[in-house]
Amino acid sequence: MDRNVGQLLGVKFVLWHCLILLNFNISAQSLSSIELELSKEMDKRGQYDKKKHLRIEAKKEIAESNTITEEDRFQYYLNIASEFDKFSFDSTLLYIEKSFEIANRLKNKTLLDRSRLYLSRTLGNVGRSKEAEDILMQVSTKNLTEALYVDYCSIAKKLYEDLSFYAIADENSKKYLNLYNYYKDTLLSIVPKDSEIYYSIIEKDLLDQRKLEECLNINSKRLEKTAIGTTQYSLIAFQRSLIYELKKDVQSQKKYLLLSAISDMKASIKDNASMAILAVIIFNEDEIEKAYRYIAYAFEDAVQYNSRLRFFEISKTMALITDAYQKISIKQKDSLKMNLVIISTLGIILLITAVYIFMQFRKLSTARTQLNVTVQKLNDANKKLINFNQELEKLNLDLSEANHIKEQYIANFLNIHSDYIEKIDKHQKLVKKMLNGRQFDKLMTLVSSQDYIDLEIQEFYNTFDNAFISIYPDFIKQINKLLKTEQQILVKDDEILNTELRIFALIRLGIKDSSHIARLLRYSVNTIYNYRVKIKNRAIVPRDDFEELIRNIGAFNEKR
Repeated sequence: MDRNVGQLLGVKFVLWHCLILLNFNISAQSLSSIELELSKEMDKRGQYDKKKHLRIEAKKEIAESNTITEEDRFQYYLNIASEFDKFSFDSTLLYIEKSFEIANRLKNKTLLDRSRLYLSRTLGNVGRSKEAEDILMQVSTKNLTEALYVDYCSIAKKLYEDLSFYAIADENSKKYLNLYNYYKDTLLSIVPKDSEIYYSIIEKDLLDQRKLEECLNINSKRLEKTAIGTTQYSLIAFQRSLIYELKKDVQSQKKYLLLSAISDMKASIKDNASMAILAVIIFNEDEIEKAYRYIAYAFEDAVQYNSRLRFFEISKTMALITDAYQKISIKQKDSLKMNLVIISTLGIILLITAVYIFMQFRKLSTARTQLNVTVQKLNDANKKLINFNQELEKLNLDLSEANHIKEQYIANFLNIHSDYIEKIDKHQKLVKKMLNGRQFDKLMTLVSSQDYIDLEIQEFYNTFDNAFISIYPDFIKQINKLLKTEQQILVKDDEILNTELRIFALIRLGIKDSSHIARLLRYSVNTIYNYRVKIKNRAIVPRDDFEELIRNIGAFNEKR
């Protein structure tokens, strides 16, 4: 037994050193060879994605079978979400939601906390920090296992680091920074000192202090413990490029961005930043065609992952690179036209000559045919480029529209709260006046009246209806497309939305729980449930798909 253990340890030792040597060889490569490797990997994207899909489908088949327990199914759903993480944002959310359904069905708090932690991390990674914080606050740390508590602290640390960075008000920035430091110190006190979490925190502190050489030493230790083609390697190599950026060592920065991008491709990571940053550096070095290829590749990844944050980041540089690439294409086209004119002129002259000229004419005719094919290909490429620019303009329009919606939300929020504060102030003054005048009977009548509450509820409905319809003006039309013609929802002249439409408006906003909807609309849970069943019975689509189709009304990817 001891001998077998010793042999196993020996094999692990050899494999570990082979891994270190492999990483060393990669780091010793020249920039040109790494760029060549990147070009080859870019052509293999379909192969890597196919392997990813096959692996996911195998797990899906097991997860949906009747041979496993609900607890095992929960774990498979989180595993599938992990596979989709960095690959498809929408699919990641879908399988996290499936894990939530099982946790709620089993009434298992530990499983529910695991789902919440995973959802919080996922939302935080795409820049939806406030949503991530709301989810995280639903997790109680009292009964968490040691591993889940480490996850909790890691998510909180990253979340408050982001919030402190993007906070506009100094007071909020300081508050978030204090929370970041609290969770950072907590992690340093509970994780092993040779762990990835510990090293990553120390490296970040050294980077903030601009102790760049020490920072590189820590990063090297982290890099030695992972292999290219993994999410961890992609991240650590990217962080190393940031260190070299601060050292103003552009060549080393490019090298580790290239390695990070290669690792992203091998691991089918679509939520990435290395390729886009690499495109900017290459563009600044006047390698326009290569920069265009890189930024187009990054854009295609962003489209597949479907993160608005990544779209926004790439769109800032894509227009500039695309414009430069188009100018080069035009120059090449003009040059080809000039060459065509010269060749044609020479052809006319050569036709006047003797037999030798006739023989040369045949060669020239062949060259001319090839040139026409080249020009046609160039025209086709220009058409594709024009279509691509149109798509980019549409994307910019969508982003502008999104910003306009945010502005509307902020204005509505301020108006609502201003009116509410004014009402509270008036109500407080009236109560105070009645108390001073010892008008207790009138005061009791005032506080016992339901009219005030009914008025506020109706005003809440009106505010919600107006705000929702301003964002989704076709909502009623789209929902009626899903219903039988004779059973479509009709709104009265004095209404914007009715109760049925408000319920499904909330579902469109991501609120699916009947009890939550009931609290918002001040109905019983049973009433909400009956409304939902009643509408589903009138649908022309499968009942199980109805609410999913509702949630897709006006979705961003639908506009694209």
